[in-house]
Amino acid sequence: MSDTLKVVVKKKFIPSLVEFCLDESVEFNVKPQAFPDTDWEVTLKMADIKTAVVAGMFFRENKIEIAGVDQQKYKKTTKKGDEKAEETKPAETKAHASKEEKTEPGMF
Repeated sequence: MSDTLKVVVKKKFIPSLVEFCLDESVEFNVKPQAFPDTDWEVTLKMADIKTAVVAGMFFRENKIEIAGVDQQKYKKTTKKGDEKAEETKPAETKAHASKEEKTEPGMF
């Protein structure tokens, strides 16, 4: 298990990332990327699990992706089967209610 996180950010995100690192006492290195020249590579050294969790929450809140992590793998998806089941339930209850309305009391 690695104790460092690598993120690639635009120049405008660096001040907030540096402020986070100073607030949480996280050791970090910043170096420019060769291509594109607007991106910067920031390496954060995680001292413990608490710091890693707080960093993950910060990255998610600021929509910063961690390099080397497949984001598609961790996204939550909704099941289409569940949506269809929820859609059919109201229709079934309406059909059931219309059958009850057709029968009058005292009639067989």
